[in-house]
Amino acid sequence: MDRFFIANLNRAVLTAAEAHHCRQVTRHNIGDTITVFDGRGHEAQCQITGFTPDEVQLQILSRTTTPPLRCRLLLAQAVPKKNMDLIVQKATELGVAEIYPLLSERTVVEASGRLDRWRAIALESCKQCGQNWLPTIHPPVKAAAFFAALPAADLRLIGSLQPDAQPLKSYLPAPPRSPIGSVLVLIGPEGDFTPAELAAAKSAGCRPLSLGPLVLRADTAALYTLSILHHELQIA
Repeated sequence: MDRFFIANLNRAVLTAAEAHHCRQVTRHNIGDTITVFDGRGHEAQCQITGFTPDEVQLQILSRTTTPPLRCRLLLAQAVPKKNMDLIVQKATELGVAEIYPLLSERTVVEASGRLDRWRAIALESCKQCGQNWLPTIHPPVKAAAFFAALPAADLRLIGSLQPDAQPLKSYLPAPPRSPIGSVLVLIGPEGDFTPAELAAAKSAGCRPLSLGPLVLRADTAALYTLSILHHELQIA
């Protein structure tokens, strides 16, 4: 069943691009049943009751609520030369709650003007994979400024190629482990964060995380790390 986004389920109306997609792309008619979600865990089954030039009017038939994942994942990703779109898409599928695009000293691409695109990609990913929680994607920020004011998290990790980096299991409590409510993971660009950036992150409380003996591409590193965290912290 097709899924559409509504920011406020108390007003059961598709507008703007969602209305256009419903009418002109998926070709729905009055009487059809569709699924809508608000990106904050709420979903509803709706019947189309009418059309106006700019809106699709709905009647809510039933509502459900999807609880958030038990561990809140935050990804701070230094914008790579390519594949940031892929990172945003797959991070959304893996249940990341917030994405912070970082401009590190080794970032070589222009990130301005891409925020709307990343948010649109995250929304489409939610529609396709049945995710009812839309991640918050923050405006790009310089890495140094981000390290100076890191968001709160129970565990802060930074992917590192340095000798002091440890595997994830060394940072997790021994079984039966206490729940970890939130994890912030930082992933560098091609060539990794600079030594000064790594030092700043460590000073701010980030622990160096080893991703194994191989040097991974930036997009691979992000998805590999998020997959491990999802397996270790989200699955009962």
